[in-house]
Amino acid sequence: MDEATRLIGVNRKSYPEARAVNPPVVRTSTVLYPDLATMKDHRQRRDTGERLFTYGARGTPTAFALEDALCELEQGDRAFLYPSGLFALAALFLAYTEPGDHVAIIDSVYPPVRALAEKHFGKRGVTFSYFRPDTDSFKAALRKNTRLALLESPGSNTFEVIDLPAFSRIAKPLGVRLAVDNTWAAGHYFKPLLHGADVSVQAVTKYVGGYSDLMMGAIVTREELYRPLFELSGSFGICVSPDDCYLALRGMKSLCARLEIHERNALKIAHWLKDQPEVTEVLHPALENSDGHEIWKRDFTGSSGLFSFALADHYNHRSEEFVDRLQLFGIGSSWGGFESLALPVNVKSMRPETWNGPEKLIRIHVGQEAACDLIADLSDALSHIGQERRRSPFSSSDRA
Repeated sequence: MDEATRLIGVNRKSYPEARAVNPPVVRTSTVLYPDLATMKDHRQRRDTGERLFTYGARGTPTAFALEDALCELEQGDRAFLYPSGLFALAALFLAYTEPGDHVAIIDSVYPPVRALAEKHFGKRGVTFSYFRPDTDSFKAALRKNTRLALLESPGSNTFEVIDLPAFSRIAKPLGVRLAVDNTWAAGHYFKPLLHGADVSVQAVTKYVGGYSDLMMGAIVTREELYRPLFELSGSFGICVSPDDCYLALRGMKSLCARLEIHERNALKIAHWLKDQPEVTEVLHPALENSDGHEIWKRDFTGSSGLFSFALADHYNHRSEEFVDRLQLFGIGSSWGGFESLALPVNVKSMRPETWNGPEKLIRIHVGQEAACDLIADLSDALSHIGQERRRSPFSSSDRA
């Protein structure tokens, strides 16, 4: 069956006796048992890894329903939920490393991961090194004590697509676990676990949530690797709100349809930007000249709404003025919701030793507004910093 069909029906098997189409929101801390023997039995089974409703902090039926849906989406066996996407990335280090271990991190990683690694785990005896988004640099970064490699494809802000199967062929014989931040593709357009990864991580906050009203992260993995994550969640009391789980489940039902709109709008805008005299480069994996485009065509089934572009050198100093001029693109952190966003990004400050592209980029998230209106907004902002006024290439008849 098509993925859209599977995601809509995934939770029906969990509640075959229920008539409601949505799993119920179960809010509780305490779970009552008919007798002590049942309580002991459930706790013993839970401690062996069985997923049972034994205590609010160990997961509720609402959380379990979301875990099931995420496993269906990412084609994995076990899913774990966290209060944010960054917390999910931190959980990788907590679960799969210990003092004396080394972690290899792709240098196009979500920028806050660097602070997480260096300011927190580095002080606790875990060492790190960064590599460019290619296999030669990855090989050079590996050490005898490398236990984990954190990848992101496409990369944050610069959108390089990596050859994950090739990375896997290097890592697996060495016993290095591969984790991939899969937020950009939302688990729909790319399945890391089917291409050699051991773990797939998402900020559920973004496309899965879809409405900019929840914070959550998730990890999906194979059965043979779930145990460290399971023990971590139990030991640390990591849990998420059942109300947020319900919102994420709601977002899952429309994920495929929403992503089609994001993709269609973003491609229209990316192709339009590519032809503007004030723009020198558009970084979007679906464009033929983008880094890793052929790998994207091979491994991905589509593209989302997030990409970057560079203004010409003589306009670069006006990038903040350009963003401030926009009316339909909001200015704010995060992305993946229905609204379009724009932010200037100084890539050189994030990757001072390895980035050879434009020093400044403008990252945009293309939402679900009409593409012709978004292009008119971008056109006005480019005209404001450029030398000539331009009209939107769309007429009012195109606004269907």
